[in-house]
Amino acid sequence: MSPVATASATIWLRRLFTDSHFFFALKVLLAMACVLLPGWWLEHTPTAVTLALGIMAGALSEVDQDPKGRFKHLLLSSLTFLTATVTVTLFIDIPWLFGPLLISSALVLTLLGAWGPGPGSLGFGALLIALYTMQGHIDSPYFWYQPLFLTLGAAWYGVLSWLVLLIWPYKQVHEQLAQCYFALSRYLLEKSRFFGTPEQEHQHLRHQLAQLNIALVSALDNTKQILNRRIHNQQDPEPELGRLLALYLLVQDMHERATSSHYSYRQLNQDLNQVNVLAGYQTLLMDLGEACYRLGYAILTHNKYTHRPGLAWQLSALQDQLDYSHLKQHYPRSLLSPMKFLSRNMLHLHEGLLRAQALTQRHTAANTGNITLDSPSPTPFWPKLKALLHPNTLLFRHGVRLSLCFALGYSLIAGLQLERAYWILITIMFVCQPSFSATRKRLIQRTLGTVGGILATVPLFYFLPSTGAQLFIMMLAAFIFFTQVKVHYSWAVGFITLFVLMAFNLQGAAPEPAWLPRLFDTLVGCGLTFLAVWFIWPDWQRRHLPLLMANAMEANAHYLAAIAQQFSEGRNEDLDYRLQRKRAHQADNQLALAWQNIRVEPVAKYWLNLCFDIAYRNHALLSYLSTLGAHRQQIPGRTAEIIEQTEKLVARLTASAAALRSQTALPADPPLPNLSADLSDDEWLILRQQLISHITLLVNDLYQLARGFQQQAPVNQEELIGRDND
Repeated sequence: MSPVATASATIWLRRLFTDSHFFFALKVLLAMACVLLPGWWLEHTPTAVTLALGIMAGALSEVDQDPKGRFKHLLLSSLTFLTATVTVTLFIDIPWLFGPLLISSALVLTLLGAWGPGPGSLGFGALLIALYTMQGHIDSPYFWYQPLFLTLGAAWYGVLSWLVLLIWPYKQVHEQLAQCYFALSRYLLEKSRFFGTPEQEHQHLRHQLAQLNIALVSALDNTKQILNRRIHNQQDPEPELGRLLALYLLVQDMHERATSSHYSYRQLNQDLNQVNVLAGYQTLLMDLGEACYRLGYAILTHNKYTHRPGLAWQLSALQDQLDYSHLKQHYPRSLLSPMKFLSRNMLHLHEGLLRAQALTQRHTAANTGNITLDSPSPTPFWPKLKALLHPNTLLFRHGVRLSLCFALGYSLIAGLQLERAYWILITIMFVCQPSFSATRKRLIQRTLGTVGGILATVPLFYFLPSTGAQLFIMMLAAFIFFTQVKVHYSWAVGFITLFVLMAFNLQGAAPEPAWLPRLFDTLVGCGLTFLAVWFIWPDWQRRHLPLLMANAMEANAHYLAAIAQQFSEGRNEDLDYRLQRKRAHQADNQLALAWQNIRVEPVAKYWLNLCFDIAYRNHALLSYLSTLGAHRQQIPGRTAEIIEQTEKLVARLTASAAALRSQTALPADPPLPNLSADLSDDEWLILRQQLISHITLLVNDLYQLARGFQQQAPVNQEELIGRDND
């Protein structure tokens, strides 16, 4: 093999092993091979398959933790799984007692999710392994058979995963941090399309950016949680952890700059009237996006990131082109100042990538100073439980809905004496989601995946009847399932259907593969779930719209106040500022998700338009706030009028949020006046004035939308004076 081919193969293998889905699937495959192959060789296939089902339950209930936390979770999960399987084995033949026990257990195990991902995954795993025990009970030769081997299978996977974590303790941090830079790359690439794009496409682009921002903020939150778990368990963080923390803080700052809007893009294409400059901004943003992707790939593969030196030349050339164009066309300062700060913003992104280049070198020590990550203090048990057991709590409603679904499913199984129909409950567990839109999506994916899995299984049973071939198919199906479950759920369901059908066929003594009953069970489970989410406390998104809007307005008010505070105190990346920025983006994401979900719900057109208007303007407002935050700096004695205006804006946003929460009427106050023109000749003050002007228009719009929402009357679009602000 040539050196080039060898290098390419090495890069390909490294990419596979650093892919989180592939590596996770590889762990499951190794754990299953260690039990299925010896079981086949020793002619104890049913026992080996039971162990494999335990491995599947253990893998599906795994959460990210540091080695110490993972070991505690392993011990606790083994005890919980053993209790669940023993309980099922003891009471499954007593339907009048087992039914209420199953329903109450489903509710309690679902509510464990309120105490965090660890307890939530533990509850999910216990419920799943209990369902596996029910499905395999008729084929169990002894009382202790399933409790022992299902628990041993889950424990074996847990031990293997813990040993892998000891060898690569920061692998999950690298993977999740890389996802932040990948998401930032996608955001920058999409945003580059604003330059030179026809005006009629801008609304669609803004919507696409809001969707991409959901993934970006989610990746940032997940990374923060992973880092918190490592940092809080170390007295003196290791150098590698310090570098990863510095890279996380860097991507937070780059996110603020990436989401900023210096000028209305719609107006920019008209006012700038210079194709070369617009093309330069577009090309530079695309190159910065590609650089972020390469940085994420370097973090993922534990390699050094090498920044392309040509970006510095592009920045200089773009500035020269803007200056030359200005000499010919004499742009007004109201246009020229934002363009200069847009170039400066791109320069800061470039400098951030240069810092990242140094941080990816292993011998470089990261200086994070006294930077800390926010970690919410735990709520005492009883107050948390009291707040959880409320009809308005999303998790409580989901738990009750799932339990009632189980009640209907189990009543059908017990009433018709269907010994092998617990697949109905397994289907309900995976399909029933907290919201209608998520459940509807899972219904379609689950049905298509199950039908596809069954259609693939039937010929395999007949053409590959040998035990060895079916065990191989089982392992392959489990491997593919874990590579696809986060990416293509329908494909994943097809392979997990193939896995479970093979498993229960090899585990039991059924005379022939029961693929037709499994299809029937799936359709029944999907039907029961659909009825439940439609009639049992349906979680329509329009119910949450007032609270989501109030949260967004309040978060934006706090973010603006934190920015204004640094006008007089100077720039500082302290915890309070970063926390307010994060909360503003999280609230904006919730509005964007509400708009995404409400589109598939049976609602009037009024609600669709209202949700879109709120989400659209809130994201535009957040973009201008991000610009103000990205360029925040201290100018003593020269920002009194702007600070006064920000105080009025904060008060208007806060009052609107309070009225929405308390369901009190908002007065018909006149729109806030804009800043006076010609505030100063200083470029920074001109930019700040323009940003505050855009923010004022959007705050006035949101205030009118909040009033229209309370009155449930269409808002006069002519009153929304900030409508065309991108």
